[in-house]
Amino acid sequence: MSITIKDHSKEFSQAALQQVGVALTESAIAMEGESIIRCPVDTGHLRGSINFRTHDAGDDKTDGLSGHPAIGTAVIGTNVEYAPYVEYGTRYQKAQPFLTQGMMAAVPKISEIFRRRMGEVAIGRS
Repeated sequence: MSITIKDHSKEFSQAALQQVGVALTESAIAMEGESIIRCPVDTGHLRGSINFRTHDAGDDKTDGLSGHPAIGTAVIGTNVEYAPYVEYGTRYQKAQPFLTQGMMAAVPKISEIFRRRMGEVAIGRS
């Protein structure tokens, strides 16, 4: 009788990293959508400028929002100059935190996305 043990850790690691990347993108889309819903609208310029960028291994481009983010991150935001004044307010204008509230609203969706994607890796469906 013989027992053969095969090491599939490398394939599992690659599948896990791939699923993390997919989950990261899906999570960024969820947060982007929640932020867009919560964005106050006057001309629509601010709402239309909300977007996301992900930064995966081997991706050395800047995201246009905050320089070079860490590998395995997503950046959700806007490049509109007045966005911080809307998000945090001024002494003349009450804060309307569309990005912060969008992030908080997306947390349950993000948890479910990662739970589902990591479950697929654990049962070998990647």
